[in-house]
Amino acid sequence: MKLVAFDLDGTLLRGESVWEAIARGIGRLERVREMEEQIAPDQVAEITAAREESAEWYSSYTFDELLKHVPSMRVAPGVDEGFALLREHGFTIAVVSLTWEFAVEWFADRFGADYFVGTGLSPDGQITHFWPEDKAGWLAELARTLGVDMTDVAAVGDTRGDLPMLLAVGYPYWVAKAVPPELDGKVIHRPDGNIHVVAQNIVHSLGG
Repeated sequence: MKLVAFDLDGTLLRGESVWEAIARGIGRLERVREMEEQIAPDQVAEITAAREESAEWYSSYTFDELLKHVPSMRVAPGVDEGFALLREHGFTIAVVSLTWEFAVEWFADRFGADYFVGTGLSPDGQITHFWPEDKAGWLAELARTLGVDMTDVAAVGDTRGDLPMLLAVGYPYWVAKAVPPELDGKVIHRPDGNIHVVAQNIVHSLGG
């Protein structure tokens, strides 16, 4: 069994985030941009409040109505080819994201991933929060279930929210331009990475 995990926003998707794309579709983009400018990635209370505010907006819509705004999002180059290559070589693929899980599920199905996780939102507005450190724990639990050692797992990310997951695996890949100090000398850097190229590297490193 071989396992690889991908972040969603900024890794498999480029340009707008899922949060932004949905906000644009329901007329809330200006508010989301305002919150993005004000909230730092490590401000748990502020992020919690932003998620709660978003959940209130979403309460006027079904998930299917909200998901109408995500198919036009810009997909990273090489995603379909890269996922096809990984499946061909027997890899199990997971999409591990901090964004809303109903959208993560949609993209996991679109790309052909086997597993997915994100911030849960129930139809009655209850939020199951998912944080950066949860990425590492969730992936480690999946690896244990599949009988894979974390030193043999690959993960691909692009922001500080991916650091716990990337530091927990044996084959971390970084597709943003600047590598954070925590990953210096520990990560395979593919700036603005074509996912097909990243997948080829993973297949070569972990065996076909």
